[in-house]
Amino acid sequence: MADDSSDKLLAKLDSLNDSLDDLEAKLEPLLAQTLPESLLPLETIQQAKLNVAIPYLVYDLVFIYLKTRGIDPKTHPVVAELDRVRQYFDKIKDAEDPAKRKTAVDKAAANRFIKHAIAQVRAQRPINRDGAGPAHIRFDAQGNVPPSSTSAAPAAALPPPKITSKMRARAEYERKLAELGSENEDEDEDEDEDED
Repeated sequence: MADDSSDKLLAKLDSLNDSLDDLEAKLEPLLAQTLPESLLPLETIQQAKLNVAIPYLVYDLVFIYLKTRGIDPKTHPVVAELDRVRQYFDKIKDAEDPAKRKTAVDKAAANRFIKHAIAQVRAQRPINRDGAGPAHIRFDAQGNVPPSSTSAAPAAALPPPKITSKMRARAEYERKLAELGSENEDEDEDEDEDED
């Protein structure tokens, strides 16, 4: 029975040795040149795959080495690194799949951006002299806007600014600071007069 188990062990060892020889032969073209030289002729997605495959290969070899030394690799930090690298494989797979690559658009937020931009453009447009609508701006030969062609929008045409509670609180804060500043200036003047 001991002879049978040693034969199985030798067969597994031979299989491992053959697998490592095959791996070395397959990696020979990659190891013959530097990494930047290997990446240069590849497309972007292939570059990403190679940049992820190399650390995965190294961590996997460490995993195998630990097993051959009788150390439980599942308790070793290499497992966490293998999981981390697997996540990059998943990300690359998602990038390759056009269905997963589409990003979701928040339509409500997009509508708010568009409405705000339209309101800004309308507020910045010059108004015709009769107030009917937007006017064209004419430029002189130097590219300047002559004063006669600009008809600024009347103040009544613009909506009043919305004053928020934060704006009121800031105004109150600035008023208090100004009062404190004027009190300090009065004290400084009194001290200057006492010194003279």
